[in-house]
Amino acid sequence: MTRLIKRLDETLARIEKCVIVTCFTLLVGFVLIGILSRNLLHLPSSKLFESAPSLVLWMALLGASLALKQRRHIRLELVLRYCSETVRQWSGRVVSLFGAAVMAGLLITSIEFVRNEIAMFGGWGWLAIIFPVFFGSTAFRYLAALIVPPDTHRTSDSLVKGASSR
Repeated sequence: MTRLIKRLDETLARIEKCVIVTCFTLLVGFVLIGILSRNLLHLPSSKLFESAPSLVLWMALLGASLALKQRRHIRLELVLRYCSETVRQWSGRVVSLFGAAVMAGLLITSIEFVRNEIAMFGGWGWLAIIFPVFFGSTAFRYLAALIVPPDTHRTSDSLVKGASSR
């Protein structure tokens, strides 16, 4: 079971990284085309500029999901530093359970939000699909943290860094 969860998590991370690189490439390309078309061809390109905030949102949310996978998200550990290992482990489980529940609730809500966006904006409404994707992936990662112990839930990136620092 833990092997399957790790494999799913690694596959999800690879997909997220590819989408982030694609979004960044599109963002740079759209801005460049917009600037060139406006300044050289005197043609407005408002649709390209309108897509830029959506691409930035996609990169930010997918980056946050990757940070959660690598356990590099924001955590408030000031109090936990002074607690025993048992208390820290139980705290991690409670936080993971709470995070998964919140993200699952937001996932359900975001699906309705995407439906409304599509109804209002047509094809452009599909850009909001990032919200259910983000909430679904983070809910999965919080649940994975409950099932797979933190010591064994290392990424291939962290394994490479650990090997290179020796």
